[in-house]
Amino acid sequence: MDFNKIKSIVAGAAMALPAERGLDIAGWALRRTETDATTVIRLPGIYTAKEGKFLRQPNPHPREVIMSPSEEVWLKVYGRHKADGSEYMGEAIDQLLSDDEATMKATLAALAQAACTQPNKPYPVSAAGAEFPRVELADHEIHELSYGALLGRVQRFSDALLEAASGEFGVEVSNLEVFVRRLRTRIETSSGIALEYGATHTDAEVCFIARFGDRVAEHTARPHARRLRDLDPQALVLMGAVHARGIAQAGPPPQHIGPVVLTGAAAHDFMKLDYQPLSWHCSGKAVYEKMSRYEKGRPAYGDKPLAGDTVTLFSDPLVPFGPDSRIEGDFLPARRISLLKDGCYDEILGGLRYYHYLGLLEQGAKPSGPAGNTVVPAGPHRTAELLGPGRVIVVRSFSDFRTDPTSGDFASEIRLGEIREDGSDKPFRGGLLIGNWFDALADIRLSRETVALDGYYGPATIRIGNLQIAG
Repeated sequence: MDFNKIKSIVAGAAMALPAERGLDIAGWALRRTETDATTVIRLPGIYTAKEGKFLRQPNPHPREVIMSPSEEVWLKVYGRHKADGSEYMGEAIDQLLSDDEATMKATLAALAQAACTQPNKPYPVSAAGAEFPRVELADHEIHELSYGALLGRVQRFSDALLEAASGEFGVEVSNLEVFVRRLRTRIETSSGIALEYGATHTDAEVCFIARFGDRVAEHTARPHARRLRDLDPQALVLMGAVHARGIAQAGPPPQHIGPVVLTGAAAHDFMKLDYQPLSWHCSGKAVYEKMSRYEKGRPAYGDKPLAGDTVTLFSDPLVPFGPDSRIEGDFLPARRISLLKDGCYDEILGGLRYYHYLGLLEQGAKPSGPAGNTVVPAGPHRTAELLGPGRVIVVRSFSDFRTDPTSGDFASEIRLGEIREDGSDKPFRGGLLIGNWFDALADIRLSRETVALDGYYGPATIRIGNLQIAG
C-alpha cells in the first residue's frame, strides 16, 4: 500500500469529519510495519515406530524454506466528546487493509465514533519534538542480505548446531527450525511525529530427543534474539542435551519445604517481567485504579523481615540488540526505569494517559511506555555458595511458570530439577513449586554470575529461602 497516500487521505478526512459528522478528533497515528519473514526447517531424519520401537532413517529432503513477506498498516484515532457537562476522551485502533479512499474514510469514521463513546478523563497525546533514543535493533549482518546469502547464513548456523549435537551421548536433534524476520517500521502522527527504523528477530526451535534403553524424553529449546550470532549453536546444544538427558533419567519429585535454588531458565522465568507480577503492580493503570500494591519507597515484600539480598530490577528497552528492546512505545520515546530499588517500589510503567492522571507529568516525569528487557544487577554470592552445603533442591526449568498477577501466588510444574546430595545429582521431574513471589523477595540470594537469556539480564542462579514442592 502507498503509505504517503494513506497519510494524506487520513489527514484530510480527519479535518473534515468534525464538520461532516460532529466528531471531534483529538489526533491520529499511523504505523506501518513491513516484514520479510524467512523460515528454514531442518528435519535430519524420518522417524517411524515398529513393534514399540523408534526407527530413524535419513531424510532425503531435510530442508524446507518458507518465505512470507507481509505488510501491516494500523490506524489509531483519539476522539473527544462531552456528556452531562463533562469532557471525555477515548481512543480506537484498527488495521487498514486497503488504501482505497472510500474504505479508509469509512474506517476512520468508525474509529472516531468508537473513540467518542469512551468515558475517560481527557489526557494528552504524543506531541512532536520528543527525542527518540538510538537503540540497536537490527542485525546489520543479515538485514540487507539477499535471500541466497541469508539462507547461506542460516545453513551455516544449522550445520554447526547439528555437528555439535552429533557429539552428545544419547541425544539427537529431531527437528530444527530457524525463523528470521527483517522489519521496517514507519510512524506518522497528526502531531508531527515522523519516525522510521529497522529491526530483526532471529529465533529458533530445536527439539532434542534422548534415549536410554526404553526411556525416551524430549526437550524443545526456543531461544529468542535479534542477531543470528547471539544464537550460539554449542551453548544451545549443551543446554538442550543436559535437559533431554535429565528428563529421560529423571525420578519422581521430592516432597520438600525449605530452600530452593533456581538456575538458568528457571531463574529467567522467576524474574522475567512477562511471568511475574511486578509489571502489573507497577503499571500506571493498576496504580491509578487503586488495585495495586505499589507504594513508592515501600518494600515489595511487605512487613516481613529481610533475610536475604535486596533486589533492584529495571525495565530496560535500551539494551543493544535486546529481544525486548525498542525505540518507542505507543509513539513515545522508550526509556529505562527501575521498578524495584533495593527491594522497594520505585518507578511506574505507563504511557501519557496514566502519567497524566497520576500527576507524574506535572512532576517532570517522562512516561516509560510498555515493559522492556528485565535487568537485575548481579548479587554478592558465588553460585557454589548458593548450591551448598548439604542437601539442595535445584530447579532448572518449568513446564510453564506463571504467577497470579494480583496476589503473586504460583504453583508451577517443574520440568527438570535435581536433588544434590553427597556429591551426586539426582534428576527429577514433575511436582509443583508452590509459593508467593512477593514473599520470596524477603529471603532471596543472588549469584555474582550472570546470564543473558531471552530478554533477561541478571543473576544466573538465585536461592529462595522457603518454597514448597508438592508431588
